[in-house]
Amino acid sequence: MFLSVSGSGFHMNYRQEVRLPKLQGHKVQAYSMPKHRQLNSPEEKPISPDRFLKYLNNKVQSQAGVYRNPAAVQSSMILIAKQMKFSSDQHTHRQKEKSIKIIEQSNEYKYNLGLGNNHELVQRIMDTRVDWQQTKDNSSMFVNFRWQQWHRGYKYDRLILNNQYKQMVNHFENHPELSNKQYLFRNLCSYCEQNKQNVYDSVPITFVLDFKDDSVDQQFTQFVKFFDKYAPKKIDQMAKKLVEYKKKLKIPVQPMNDKKIQPIPNKIPKTQNGNQYLWLLKPTFLNRGQGIHVVNDLDTIISLICEYQEGHQTIEDDDVKNNKKNNNIKANSFVIQKYIEQPFLINQRKFDIRVWVLVTQDLHCYFFKEGYIRTSCENYTTDDVSNQFIHLTNNAIQKYSDKYGEFEDGNQLSFDDFQNYLNQQGFNIDFQQNNVTKMKQLVWMSMQSVKRKLNLHQRKYCMEIFGYDFIIDQDFKTWLIEINTNPCIEESSGILKMLLPRMLDDAFKLTIDVIFPPKQKLEINESVFPVNKYSNTESLWESIGNLESPKPAAKQTSIVLPNQLSSQIQQFQTIIPIYQGDL
Repeated sequence: MFLSVSGSGFHMNYRQEVRLPKLQGHKVQAYSMPKHRQLNSPEEKPISPDRFLKYLNNKVQSQAGVYRNPAAVQSSMILIAKQMKFSSDQHTHRQKEKSIKIIEQSNEYKYNLGLGNNHELVQRIMDTRVDWQQTKDNSSMFVNFRWQQWHRGYKYDRLILNNQYKQMVNHFENHPELSNKQYLFRNLCSYCEQNKQNVYDSVPITFVLDFKDDSVDQQFTQFVKFFDKYAPKKIDQMAKKLVEYKKKLKIPVQPMNDKKIQPIPNKIPKTQNGNQYLWLLKPTFLNRGQGIHVVNDLDTIISLICEYQEGHQTIEDDDVKNNKKNNNIKANSFVIQKYIEQPFLINQRKFDIRVWVLVTQDLHCYFFKEGYIRTSCENYTTDDVSNQFIHLTNNAIQKYSDKYGEFEDGNQLSFDDFQNYLNQQGFNIDFQQNNVTKMKQLVWMSMQSVKRKLNLHQRKYCMEIFGYDFIIDQDFKTWLIEINTNPCIEESSGILKMLLPRMLDDAFKLTIDVIFPPKQKLEINESVFPVNKYSNTESLWESIGNLESPKPAAKQTSIVLPNQLSSQIQQFQTIIPIYQGDL
């Protein structure tokens, strides 16, 4: 006698028969899952064997008159449940669990690398860890660590398959809150407003134009009026011109309301002003100097925005060439920022400063002790706004100049090189004490402005290295320019060949080595990537605090905070002794 059982309640897509002990003197019907219980969509949960047993029991009770031995029936039903086999889907699930156990028992962790931005360096760093093995399968759920240029493709809600198996990724889900120029500025505005600070003490005068925002009419009007107020030459028939600009940009006219777009600066700082009245136009989502234009009149700004709305061609970089992509950039959101027309110069050339900041899986922030100076190839002048080799110091731009590397190896200087230059020129300035200290302060302020947003959904096992860009003006004041995700790790100079491996290796010691402890522990945790003047056993990442804790970093002495710091920072005392003394 056989009982036929079918139905997708057990994820069965085929018919199964199981033996049923013969009940003396009675017929036994063949039972199958009711049609309305069969799963036709993934949203409906499969019925368990216990529930199916209950279903059979109800069937039997409804035909109680047929059976004289209920105990025998119940025994038979239990036997049915025990003998039923898993369907193909259940078999797959069992195989996955088996695979997980195999991986857990393996002596090696798996990592996967996306291509581009010198990913070979990351591979070299990972290959020094004997417990790790690279896999080319970037779709596999059995990758413990993934590193790639962008966070697209990361399934943040699946970072943990179960309690034993973990996966770490190198981007936070909401990193654009820092790396997108528009979001960064608005977060800084909110933070400064809450803490009664002036955002324009930290960043150059900035306006945001977001053509997907209902308030773009107000945004644009606000910018044009400010531009005209301080322009050397006033706009003729301002009201009429404003209407023409809006029509050209297809800005819908909206009724004015009391919504506050952003704070209006009271004046333009003197080092941001000059004879040419220069501004920077930047699409909000790009890095590596892409899409940035130096402009000195409003008509040019309007024309460039129109071009970006249709699609604007930019300089091709190596990544674009290698990937054979059309470098045609379309943009609908922009930052318009006042150009610092009186920067501090090195041998008559402009420069900026790149530093690295690490945020770990527990939202602990670290500042790498050494950064580097990025110099331009051409002597500085405001008379020529079309020559990017004068104004944009990004290596992705400068490497296309015929003079690249003529003055410095890879157009880069170390912090010590810069201090030596200051000493030789007779400047009585301590760069570390004056400017690097201020950079750490600005880093902490930016991190505080996004501490509730960066890991909004509390995903586990994310980490990220950010590239912060600063500039120093003629008065030796430090300004935050922008923050980059996926900072360049090209070893384009002797300085970077020394710093980058140690930066990544020490960062991994604070992140993946914590989540995935080395199975072969070394007695001395000595770095194989030496950096001048530092011990091989010293971490070059300096703690500046935890975004989730008001407690100060460990092993700290008394902290003296400058007056410029917010009351919130003073209250929590999370900044390490980088603020000892006055700025």
